[in-house]
Amino acid sequence: MARLTTKGLQPGMSFGGKPVIERMDIAAACSRLSPLTFHLVMAKYCDDVHSALEAMTELQAVMAKKSAVWAEMGVLKRTAVAAAMIQEFVSARKCGSCKGTGQVKRGTKIEDCRPCSATGAKTISASARARACGIPESTFRHQRLNERYNDIMDLLARAEIGALESISRKAS
Repeated sequence: MARLTTKGLQPGMSFGGKPVIERMDIAAACSRLSPLTFHLVMAKYCDDVHSALEAMTELQAVMAKKSAVWAEMGVLKRTAVAAAMIQEFVSARKCGSCKGTGQVKRGTKIEDCRPCSATGAKTISASARARACGIPESTFRHQRLNERYNDIMDLLARAEIGALESISRKAS
């Protein structure tokens, strides 16, 4: 995450210093975000396990509101799916072809990366997601959970973008 504050001087130093951003700086910059978004940012950028657990709880409520399939799913299974979603969201997985940029150089031209659809993120297969959720792959495909999973992941990505824009406005 970009520098949230400009801490150029350490106390007692006449010049120089080491810019340091701590968890509290990020938490302060995230004030007024929704609880889910706040906990997602803290989990992703501060490696905060408590926030990851809180985000998982908040995410289950969002999942239940979003689709009847998630609402009817057993609590333990829905918890496992939410945990897999949070893990996928928090882990930085860059596309191997474009190294996370979303573009590749072909000859003298720069083109959108096909393997990741120009997102820069590594695509994760439905079978890998099913394994991460602890759901048999046949059930995962039969109930079309990958499409619903993608909807929630898109929602998380939009929440992250909104949070980073909000933080950026506060920092400038």
